[in-house]
Amino acid sequence: MKLNFRRGSAFASQKAREYLKDKKPQDIKSITVIRHAAIGDFMNIRPFLIELRKFFPNAKITLSVVKHYMYGIPEDLTDALHVMSRYKEDGSKTGLLTRIKEAKELPPQDIIFDLTDSTLSLLLVFLSQAKLKIGYPYRTIRRMFFDIATLRSDFVVEAVSVEHMLNILGAKTEFPLHYGLEKLYPKTEDLKQIVYFAGASTKSKCWEEDKFRELIAKMSQNYQDYDHIILQGIGKDEKFYEIYEPLKERKNIKLQEVMPIEEVMHFLANSRCLVSNDTGVRNMGIALEIPTVGIFFHIPPFRYWPREEKHDCVFNVEYTSPEVADVFAVTKQLIDKLYEK
Repeated sequence: MKLNFRRGSAFASQKAREYLKDKKPQDIKSITVIRHAAIGDFMNIRPFLIELRKFFPNAKITLSVVKHYMYGIPEDLTDALHVMSRYKEDGSKTGLLTRIKEAKELPPQDIIFDLTDSTLSLLLVFLSQAKLKIGYPYRTIRRMFFDIATLRSDFVVEAVSVEHMLNILGAKTEFPLHYGLEKLYPKTEDLKQIVYFAGASTKSKCWEEDKFRELIAKMSQNYQDYDHIILQGIGKDEKFYEIYEPLKERKNIKLQEVMPIEEVMHFLANSRCLVSNDTGVRNMGIALEIPTVGIFFHIPPFRYWPREEKHDCVFNVEYTSPEVADVFAVTKQLIDKLYEK
């Protein structure tokens, strides 16, 4: 394998060049991918795992995860799991000795890919017996942990950015992105329904509930032959009664109670559009390849916005909370373009 990059876009050590010069992708037998993150991040790396399997057809792929984030793990795309702990059962943080012990449980690997770049993942990289260590660190100084490092970009969708770690090795990755969920969660019905999710991992990323309520009211009036579904989340503050109660007399507005993840995936797969904050549910919709509208104001959107016809984002240049009229206009344009031609 020959490294594919020019000056400035990546870093590679002499050790990496020496290791790869007499290797073919078929020679690689063991790979670990570190993704210490939640469900939305697992959805984001599905295209990477698909391309990884294609490029290294003979490798056993292990996914390293953290114990308190094991919801939605892409087990269909991996062969084994390695688990580390950030917290004990009582909620306190695990000690260094525990983390070192868990890191050393990972068998020797040909290649390790760090898709997390956290203190915990860097500890695993440092202690791992991997012949080649590849990552995309946030800070330039952290490239010292790796034999190969590619640059992160805030202007390239993350699912593509992680694939740069394969591109540098010569992998010809696909576009548009393929998430591989069509067999697990096929679209069995084309339901005329738009789903709204008003939650997020932190309150600061949540669009105001009164704005969500106004948006749904306006959408239900303009698309009277659609069902408008308010999807509840698993959090205590994700019941959204404040949104639903003033609208419950409208026959085409419904509140969908909490469902297991398998049912949520099937439910979304049969929907026509998902309107959501920047959260894991939105990433689930993207991975299911249904149209999505993302509402952004807490962070810039470009890293989380697949630039495809079926996905759009609403934000303004000041990154303040968008107006209802703006979210309505973008959602209406997307629905009309894809379904109401």
